[in-house]
Amino acid sequence: MKSINIKNANIHNLKNISLEIPLNKLVVVVGPSGSGKSSLIYDLLYRASCGEKIEAKISKLPTIYAIGQKVKLPKNSKLSLGEYNLNRLKQIIKKLKNNDLLIVDEPCAGFNKNDSLYVLNLLKKQVIEGKSILVVEHSKEITSGADYIIELGPHAGKYGGELVFEGDFKQFKKSKTLTSKEIFNKKITKKRKNIKKKSITIKKINKNNFKNYTFKFPLYSLTCVSGGIGTGKSTILDYTYRSLFKGKNSWKIRLKRDSQNIIGKQHVRRTYIIDQTPIGNHPTSRISTFLNFDSHIRSLYSELPLSKKLKLNSKDFIITKEILENKKTFSKKILSVKYKKININDLLKLTVNELIELFLDSPLIQRKLLFLQEVGLGYLTLGQTSKSLSGGESQRIKLAKVLTKKLGDRCIYILDNPTKGLHLSDLPNFLKIFKKIISKNNTILIADNKEEIIVNSDFNINLD
Repeated sequence: MKSINIKNANIHNLKNISLEIPLNKLVVVVGPSGSGKSSLIYDLLYRASCGEKIEAKISKLPTIYAIGQKVKLPKNSKLSLGEYNLNRLKQIIKKLKNNDLLIVDEPCAGFNKNDSLYVLNLLKKQVIEGKSILVVEHSKEITSGADYIIELGPHAGKYGGELVFEGDFKQFKKSKTLTSKEIFNKKITKKRKNIKKKSITIKKINKNNFKNYTFKFPLYSLTCVSGGIGTGKSTILDYTYRSLFKGKNSWKIRLKRDSQNIIGKQHVRRTYIIDQTPIGNHPTSRISTFLNFDSHIRSLYSELPLSKKLKLNSKDFIITKEILENKKTFSKKILSVKYKKININDLLKLTVNELIELFLDSPLIQRKLLFLQEVGLGYLTLGQTSKSLSGGESQRIKLAKVLTKKLGDRCIYILDNPTKGLHLSDLPNFLKIFKKIISKNNTILIADNKEEIIVNSDFNINLD
C-alpha cells in the first residue's frame, strides 16, 4: 500500500473532493481556519479507520493512531500546556509500528521556532523508520519540512471545502495558493514601538519556575510574551490576571499579595482573560447561543402577525438537537411563518454575512453579527454547532463576545496563544481588532510565538 485514495468526500463543508494521500511520508494539510482540514482528517479518515460509516469512498486503510491538542491541562499537572501536549505526542509515537499512520492536530500550536523544529525532526524520524505522518498544521517550520502538502480552501465555511493544492514541497513553493503566498512571499517588517509611560509592575513572583521574578509591562499597548515551551508564559498571564482582578467574587480569584509588590494597579479598572477552552459542549450550542441573541431571534418570529394568528410563542421556535442533526424538522405550521420570506429552518443555513443583510431592521441582532464579521467569521452559518468549530474559530468567537460588550477604558485583556488554529492570512485582521481595543485606553497582554505578532507588538518580553 503506497497511498490512501479518497473519492467523493462530502462530510460537513467538503465539496465532493477526491485526493491521494501518500504513505511513508510527512504529509501536511494546510488552509484557512474552517476550510475543512479537520473534517477531512478526523471526521472522515479517522472515523473510517474506526469502522464508522462515512460519506466517501476510501481505499483500504493502515492502522491509524490520532492525537488532538489538549486545550486545558488536567488538574494537578505540573507541566505547561505545550509540555503536556509534547509528552502526549511522544507517548503515542512509542506505540507506532512500521507502516502505521499517525494523525496529529497542530503539534506546534504556540511553539516558537526552535521547539517547532524539534517536533519536525521528531516526526521526520518516524518517517525514516517506516511510519506515515499526517499533520494538520499552520506552522511555517512544519509546512516547510513536509514531503507532501495538501491545501484546502480557497476560504472557509461554505466558501471552503475544496482541494486547492496537492503535491510535493517544491511544487507548493511555486504555487500561488493563499498559504503558499503567506509562507514564502510575505516580508515581515518591524513596526516602531510606541510605549506609554504608565505601566504595571508585579514584584516577587514565586510560582513554578519563577523565583523572586519581577514582571513589568506598559499600559494602553499590546504586549506579547514569547518563549519556548515550559518557560512560564501561561503562568505569567494567570499571575497577572489574578493579581489585578477586581470583578465579581474577586476574593476567590485575587492573589493575596503585599500591595507594595504591585505597582500601577490604580490605573486598571478591570482584567479579562480569554483562554483556550471550547465555547460550548451542549448539543445545541451555536454562535447565537454563545453570543446571547438566540432568544431575540425566537421573539422576532413569535411576534410576526402570522405567529399570533396561529397562536405560536417563542418556545415553538426553539432549535433542538434533533433539528440540528437533521433527524427532525419543524412542523408545517411553524415553517409557514416567514421573516422577509425566510422561515426558521432556512435561517439556519444562512451565513453571518447573509444574516447581517437580513436583520437590517433588528439592530441588536445585527450588532452582534457585525462583530462576528469583524473577527473574520462572516462565513459561519447560524446552524453550525460549537463542537464543529475549529480551534481558531472558537478563539475568534470569544473575541467577538468581548467586542459585543461596551468597551470601557483602563481594562486589561489577557489572551493565551490567541493565534492558535489561525491561518497566517487571519493575523492582520486580528491585529486591527487589538488596535481597536487599545484605542479605547485599554491594554492587551498576550502569550504568543508567531513572528508576525511579536514584531507588531508595542512591547515584547521573551522568557527564553
